[in-house]
Amino acid sequence: MNIIELFENAGIYRENLSGFSIEDSEKVKKQFEIERSQNLNLDQNVADNLISAINQFPKELLFISNNRILYNFFSKKNYSRNRFITDYSISVSEENVKSFIDSFLSRDLDAFFDQSIAQNKFDIIDDLLNVKEYLPQNSLDSLDQKLSAKLDFIVNKFDENPSLSSGTETIEFIKYRSFYSLLSHFRSAENDKKVRAIYSKMSGSIVNAGVRNEFLNPMVSSMVNYKPLDYELSNSIRSHKDRIDAENDKEYSSSSSSGGMSTWSIIAIVIVVIRLIMLMARLGRA
Repeated sequence: MNIIELFENAGIYRENLSGFSIEDSEKVKKQFEIERSQNLNLDQNVADNLISAINQFPKELLFISNNRILYNFFSKKNYSRNRFITDYSISVSEENVKSFIDSFLSRDLDAFFDQSIAQNKFDIIDDLLNVKEYLPQNSLDSLDQKLSAKLDFIVNKFDENPSLSSGTETIEFIKYRSFYSLLSHFRSAENDKKVRAIYSKMSGSIVNAGVRNEFLNPMVSSMVNYKPLDYELSNSIRSHKDRIDAENDKEYSSSSSSGGMSTWSIIAIVIVVIRLIMLMARLGRA
């Protein structure tokens, strides 16, 4: 449990909340005892830190309680935007919010990054990075390193088994658009180099044909969402994606034309049907 979860469970939030009182600290103490009765291993520091935040960092705590993405993330809730409409404007610097999260919530943040990267859940990390400006740099640097390690893992797979004749299930995520979108938050010359290596190796003839057929087009279609510093790399990936789209359009057009009937064929069928109707009418009169 973190301090925002305890804040939520203690029922401190109220509409247009603009400050905290002694009663709020008492709510924290009472709620913590309830929580600890259900979990004897609950750390006393959670309650102490929340009370400290209420007393010493009220603006930062208020800011998080009124920010939909940050509050939902740390409280593990999913409140709608309507829950965060307030008449009270909180004036606090980005650096102060970063420092607050670093002091009180970085353990939860880093654990979330670790677990999500391990499970290839890049999209939920990308959603959180909509408030990237409020996240501590230490945590972002750690996330950057984890993503770089993912790239290293792929490159090493090619080095160990250039044809990728086995083990491709461990690099399935190179087909995920969310992976490259997330990576774009941490673009660098080093990451560009690794992405280029992956693109070149997967495009090469040494890769097992079946693997290349399965991976290459989906990978390129997703990789185009990476925004490299290297213009040539960006252009290469974009050009390849355009060729894929053109080929898909060509196949669709060919399929449509071969699967459908021409205008003249339809007219001929209509004429035949009309003649049959007229013939049947004459036979009926006879």
